Amino acid sequence: MSEQRALTRILSTGLVALLLIGAVAFSSQADFDGDGYADLAIGVSLEDVRSTVDAGAVNVLYGTSNGLRATGDQIWDQDDLSADAGGAETQDYFGQQVAVGDLNGDGAADLVVGTPGEDIGTATNAGAVHIIYGEMSGGLKAAGDQFWHQGSPGVKGAVENHDFFGQALAIGDFNGDGYGDLAIGAPLENIEPVNNAGVVNVLYGSPAGPTGVGDQLWYEGHNGLSGTPETDDQFGNALVAGDFDADGYADLAISIFGEDLGGVNNAGRVVILYGSSSGLTAVDSQAWVQGLNGIKNGYEKDDYFGWSLATGDFNGDHFADLAIGVPDEKWAADDNAGMVHVLFGSSQGLTSTGNEAWTDSGLEMGDRYGSALAAGDFNGDGFDELAVGIPYEDLVDIVDSGAVEILYGASGGLHRRVAHDFWHQDRSGILDRSEAEDRFGFALAAGNFDDDEYMDLAIGIPYEDIGSKADAGAVQILYGSRHGLAAGDNQFWHQDSPHIEGAAETTDEFGRSLAAIPLLRPKLALPLMLLDH
Repeated sequence: MSEQRALTRILSTGLVALLLIGAVAFSSQADFDGDGYADLAIGVSLEDVRSTVDAGAVNVLYGTSNGLRATGDQIWDQDDLSADAGGAETQDYFGQQVAVGDLNGDGAADLVVGTPGEDIGTATNAGAVHIIYGEMSGGLKAAGDQFWHQGSPGVKGAVENHDFFGQALAIGDFNGDGYGDLAIGAPLENIEPVNNAGVVNVLYGSPAGPTGVGDQLWYEGHNGLSGTPETDDQFGNALVAGDFDADGYADLAISIFGEDLGGVNNAGRVVILYGSSSGLTAVDSQAWVQGLNGIKNGYEKDDYFGWSLATGDFNGDHFADLAIGVPDEKWAADDNAGMVHVLFGSSQGLTSTGNEAWTDSGLEMGDRYGSALAAGDFNGDGFDELAVGIPYEDLVDIVDSGAVEILYGASGGLHRRVAHDFWHQDRSGILDRSEAEDRFGFALAAGNFDDDEYMDLAIGIPYEDIGSKADAGAVQILYGSRHGLAAGDNQFWHQDSPHIEGAAETTDEFGRSLAAIPLLRPKLALPLMLLDH
């Protein structure tokens, strides 16, 4: 992958990661304010903060017994936070990535905001991460916020131009101490003399939140991990955590989607690091690629296997399973039609046994099936469903209007149903309508926003026009039911919605990234990642 393509991709990415590790849960709460209703963080990374262009912001909607409401909603930007003395700056892209988890063990979820365009000193686009802490009965507060980058006290790695630290985020309790730990991707980090090889930093949680104590730095060929850094591998451009062997320690899946295999450029690979009492370790680590070790299909040029990642318990066996998006997969004669692979967890970790490969039933060139992934039990039957974003789906002659498919869980794995599977804005009962280049399904997040028996789905539509404001962006909410997701009570949110903080503006791209945190259930990990270019 060229550096120009890599940079273009990063600046157009929406990425989300959210984690709940179930065998030993590191939080009993599912939200920022401890009221039992999941809340939703919405990235608006191209938001102008006053006169500062593309500084970025994050909107937060709080859950209630009636679902998400604007009452008490918040909007955050770097000028609200004291840990970064520089405040909002041009093209920081605050909110490009968001993640949610309890990092200090106080029972309230905390918000992690990736700011990959942040300049550190004279280093352009070195990247940084903000942490905004939740408070029981209070919600997110600016007090005690943290600001992390490479070179912060105890954090390995040096501040360099164009590292894009914070481009990927994942939270999981990797050492089982009850505090969420934070994995941070810097995919354009150079491993001299190799450009854009990529690294992942891991900061471990504590009663004070993440610290530099015990920070780990991971990349290929380091700390016992196999592989060799190569130009444009972009190790760590997607991350997700889940307890794949149900041993009580979260494990980390790391995408190396630019990995070349046997002379085949950008075929892609996904590496698994397993958790332990001492944190992540390369012992028993795994590497997965298409067409090897029992994985369906075969690797090809520019597949970018691992572009998106998500975990959920799709077969109800209490082991987290891993979904891997390959939206650039060529299938039949259709370039970039897309594919999603599913690997199932076991007592030995992820295995190729029974692995699945899914494509769009209405296959078309350029759909990019699998650009976004999210997992949640939308019908309350004890099996997670997989939501698959298809943001470039054409609805008849409406180009790139976008869609989302739901694959339903069962004891035998995922399956398609006759009804309730395919969602778009022209479906009966859905607010608003499909328009060209909306890219419905660009980002996804699952959360129980009304605290009933069913998970709900947030769908990012960052290129939605709001009135005359092109690409202002919007988010659609579909609520779960015993039949799965339903159109009833669906919501359509944007920055011109009544009482929402901020104002819709051209190219804000509200909904570019999303994060929610669903209610815990035993031995379950539910994250989301979206990547697109």
